[in-house]
Amino acid sequence: MKKILYIFCLFGMVGMFSSCGEDGLDILYDEIYVEVDAATTVTGTKIYAYDRLNDGQGVPSGFLVTLAAAHQSNAVNYSFEIDPASTAIANLHYTLDATSGSIDAGTSTDELPITILDDNIAPGEELTIIVNLTSSDVAINPNYESGTHIIGVTCEGNISAAYSYTLTDVWDGSGPYTGSGVLEGEDGEYKFSDFSFGSWTAVYGIDPPSGALILTENCGRVSFEGADNYNETWAMEEIIASGGPEWTFRWSNTYGEFGTVTLVKDDGTDWPTFRN
Repeated sequence: MKKILYIFCLFGMVGMFSSCGEDGLDILYDEIYVEVDAATTVTGTKIYAYDRLNDGQGVPSGFLVTLAAAHQSNAVNYSFEIDPASTAIANLHYTLDATSGSIDAGTSTDELPITILDDNIAPGEELTIIVNLTSSDVAINPNYESGTHIIGVTCEGNISAAYSYTLTDVWDGSGPYTGSGVLEGEDGEYKFSDFSFGSWTAVYGIDPPSGALILTENCGRVSFEGADNYNETWAMEEIIASGGPEWTFRWSNTYGEFGTVTLVKDDGTDWPTFRN
């Protein structure tokens, strides 16, 4: 491999360069290379976090191939492959839209044609996509020909809300019940003001469930956890509708109670898209 020469541009020196970068450093190469950008880090990896939107659409990967040279007058074409050691699964966690690309004339980078399927990445998962450069119009830097991209998802927002409810399909055949309540919490843990949605008061004449029962939410994935004040555990069996003005789901507990509830936000805004 031909070595890369790094030449420092000092202010006051005349004739070596016509101009210097803002940091007073220019780099002169005696060879033109293409590289996988992620490979140029100390660890040879880069972490990419995508907002999980649950919208059924993928997002551009943001992975880059870079030109380690001055801008060229012609485009630099390259090809690549996904290393089989990658833990991300094609067509589940990402799609490979092409196996080649081009760094346009007068530029230094090109985004790899890879789409991330963020909806299919579970919260907390860390998956890898290892990219190997296989050919190029110019030399491939043997030190940076393979880079590891670590991908994961993040979610924003708080689902706390005041709502009106309608409860149907009640375990004892009674109802429907209507009323209002509040979903309160933060950081993915929430409590309904009444997990029975009016049924305990109507059927038994007792207070709504209390105890350690919570609703957990992470990137649109929701479930019930914990037990009520009678030590019965609850489950969100099925999400029937969400992602619009109505959030409808079926719940049950180990005492044999169940119901189907529809919630509508008091402020008129839509619920996020939820899934079990």
